[in-house]
Amino acid sequence: MKCVRCNTTSSAGALYCEHCGERFFKAKIRLVDRMGNDTTHYVFTHDYVIGRDEECDIVLSDPAVSRRHAAITYEDGVFHIENLKSKNGTLVNSKEISKVALNNYDCIQIGAAKLYFYFSEGDFPEDRIHTHTGEFIQETLMKISREIQSKNMLDEVLTAILDGVVALTNARDAMLWMPDESGEWQPRMTRNIRLFGDSGDLQTRVRTLVEQMASNGKHYVYHKSGRQEFIQNMNVVSGLPCRMLALSMRSRKIVDTQERSQKVLGVIVLRIANQVMVFDSRKISLLESLTTQAVVAIENALLYSEALAKRKIDNELELAQQIQNRLLPREIVSVPRTDIAAFSRAHSYVGGDYYDLLHVRDEALAIAIADISGKGIGAALVMSCLQGSLRAQIGYEDKPEHIVCNINQLIRESTAENLFATFFFAVYEYETGALHYVNAGHNPPLVIRTDGTHEFLKSSAAPLGILEENRGTEATIILKDGDVVLFYTDGLTEAMDEDMNQLGMNAVKDCVMVYVSENPQAQAREILDFILRQVEKHTAGQPQHDDLTLLVMKVSPAQ
Repeated sequence: MKCVRCNTTSSAGALYCEHCGERFFKAKIRLVDRMGNDTTHYVFTHDYVIGRDEECDIVLSDPAVSRRHAAITYEDGVFHIENLKSKNGTLVNSKEISKVALNNYDCIQIGAAKLYFYFSEGDFPEDRIHTHTGEFIQETLMKISREIQSKNMLDEVLTAILDGVVALTNARDAMLWMPDESGEWQPRMTRNIRLFGDSGDLQTRVRTLVEQMASNGKHYVYHKSGRQEFIQNMNVVSGLPCRMLALSMRSRKIVDTQERSQKVLGVIVLRIANQVMVFDSRKISLLESLTTQAVVAIENALLYSEALAKRKIDNELELAQQIQNRLLPREIVSVPRTDIAAFSRAHSYVGGDYYDLLHVRDEALAIAIADISGKGIGAALVMSCLQGSLRAQIGYEDKPEHIVCNINQLIRESTAENLFATFFFAVYEYETGALHYVNAGHNPPLVIRTDGTHEFLKSSAAPLGILEENRGTEATIILKDGDVVLFYTDGLTEAMDEDMNQLGMNAVKDCVMVYVSENPQAQAREILDFILRQVEKHTAGQPQHDDLTLLVMKVSPAQ
């Protein structure tokens, strides 16, 4: 290819003059196909046919695309896109066209593919690295480094890196490989990838090469002579003609302190079809510096992406927390002859503890408390399932053993096998003081009598979700004026101090009984606050290890 500026000849297909740096290509097309693959094509002044046929200049493997679908032409300094009587038509900026002039940033849509057209009267970003000045390396490196470092999102960083390396090396095609979430190496971004061919065998060979480089942390060079080698330092290839070059981008962090090995973040594979690349010391210095800057930018972009992902998760968890809080009673229901106070705090954003207070008919109150196995989102989802089931059936069913049986069946059918819930459900008839209940594996509520005695409402059924049939045995106690009932989850009894010692039920029982005895006029809220102070005293500022829910009910004399 002959340069009109310096009248010298460069390698066929070169993007820039190898002598003066004059740009040969006139425009760029960024192709995003129906599979999401991102490819950049450099456009010169000849015609480009776009279609499904393998002989087309830009091939789109899409059944909705005609064999010869459209053409890009260059006339009098202007690029045009022309529809070639295709079956499904060609769109430019969402409008169907027959032939139209292309402007910078136009979007061409052919089938499911989108082709973004870039045509600049001035310089393209990669033009900067072909400017010859007295301080070529330092100035050029600063420019391309600023271009890379100005990006935050990983794809933007990778685009700047790959464009810079391709332009610097005059490579006709390139692939940037990175490991996916499972650790498998995949082509993340390409340039003029059609020149690599569609051969699965070729991609397999390149993948094998990339995996070797990820293991040994070295660069790879394929010499004109056919000799192949892995190299630690790029200076080895100075002045030598190369057909293919693969650059490993090594992390700044040491992975193995004994071997001083570094993790490979990505690999750039560059080729020139039927041609060779010759690197002088200037280009090698710039290429190594550019690779170093690329590593810094990739690490920063990864951190930025992780921060964005964490922020998104935090926002979603905050929303989940708000939703879950609305599932719990916003206000304590008013019940004759009964004083009630409640407290619930999740271990993290959302939790698996649940309590509810629901009116039953006109003379009773339904009391529910549950603890879902595990923590976090999974437990919260089961909690919402349990709450929905209870509220859906409480209008027509209030026998504790039937409630337990129905919810057990729902949890078995709709949750994973390793999830279960302990559940205490009672119906309290406040006029008679009768408390009818079934305890399905839950921490037994503590009943403190005014005569100084106490009892636990022990389990009569397995936790929900374990057995196929789990009806339980209903029991009844009579509560009298002044009696106190403490409902709770294991976050109370398992609260830990700095030595990982649990508070324990005996300590809770003893201190609450003493407090109630010494303060017979104490209201439910005062008793609950006293218990929370005991928890804080025991944990002494240690982080909460589990969800914590308390509900105190005290029977008051009739007014």
